[in-house]
Amino acid sequence: MQKRRLGTLLLVACLILTAIPAALGAQSTKVVTVAGDGSGDYNCDGKADDVQINQALEFAAQNSGTTVHLKGPFTYDISDSLRIGSNTVLEGDSGTKIKLAKGLPVWGGRESSISEKKAMLMVRGSSASSVTIKNIVVDGSQSDYYSGVRLGTSCYNMATIVNCNGLTIQDVTFQNGCNDAMLISKSSNVMIDSVTVNKCGHDGIYAYHVNGITVKNCNFINRTNSSVRFDSVTDGVMKDNECTTSGGGYAGLELQGTLKNIEASGNYFHDLSAPAVVHLNTNETGVNIHDNRIENCG
Repeated sequence: MQKRRLGTLLLVACLILTAIPAALGAQSTKVVTVAGDGSGDYNCDGKADDVQINQALEFAAQNSGTTVHLKGPFTYDISDSLRIGSNTVLEGDSGTKIKLAKGLPVWGGRESSISEKKAMLMVRGSSASSVTIKNIVVDGSQSDYYSGVRLGTSCYNMATIVNCNGLTIQDVTFQNGCNDAMLISKSSNVMIDSVTVNKCGHDGIYAYHVNGITVKNCNFINRTNSSVRFDSVTDGVMKDNECTTSGGGYAGLELQGTLKNIEASGNYFHDLSAPAVVHLNTNETGVNIHDNRIENCG
């Protein structure tokens, strides 16, 4: 009888412990796979692959903590924005590329507001938190399909992230774009780490009204504007990056607006047509630029 009672108590205890994570609202750690070879949870054919990727991202939005994994090597054709929700990771294998599709109507334009600057990567809905993008190549198709688009005219951004608290972009290559690689606005707690920007059409990173952003270990090859632009930023760090040019472009770090607690150190600025660091109509408090290597800059 004692053994039976003890067994019953142990069973009840196990059931209670099993229920605790759900009661506490524990997040999912599920991984869903998008593939181009038929092996994924969502399967693409190289045409309008944003449909299946957004289906996976919709699942992730409904299941907090989900990772959407893009299987590679494969090039995913993107004819509409990929919308990433809160507590979601979008990642890829080696050789995973998302590429802007051919023949799309104009996205954005000079007269559009920041929130209207449609891009390949955006947040789901009006805001998001805890978003991670890593290990993919983002190809803006400028030289392939949009060579007639004038660079820097706010068309076809590669990423426009607005109203995001907690954004990490890591080990991502942005290449061959018509406008900004990453336009980040009204956001906080942003980490950009080990990113390559190769010939975008405007700024590599344009941070506008951002509170807390670190850009580190990145490589920027300018062709139209600046590697990094901090405009009305508080608590901004730019460190240990390399900034150069493919033959055009502007500064390594462009500072604008009201700036508080900005540090730029350990960067290598070279062969830029403008000064390594440019101050345009700034109101600065606690801006500290030191220990950077500067060679052959205008």
